[in-house]
Amino acid sequence: MNRIDIVYGGRPYSLGGRTVASVQEELATALAAGRPYWLRVNSGEGRIEDAYLLIAPGISVVLVNTKPNGNGADVGPEPDNAFMRDVL
Repeated sequence: MNRIDIVYGGRPYSLGGRTVASVQEELATALAAGRPYWLRVNSGEGRIEDAYLLIAPGISVVLVNTKPNGNGADVGPEPDNAFMRDVL
């Protein structure tokens, strides 16, 4: 399974079953809308524990692709409805 590690406020979080490109698109769309956006991520180590990160201008977010293929591209399928535009 594909996993993206996220560093936010100096703390680690993660997203499973997503691609870096889809998360980048989600965040860019949220920022373009001009309103704050809450990104649901996992904060648990070894267990699912939802956390919500505030995405807004001036807040630093780092995405780390932990399962890239040999040339650095994302691998793995994107699950249906992983990025739900209707919540933006």
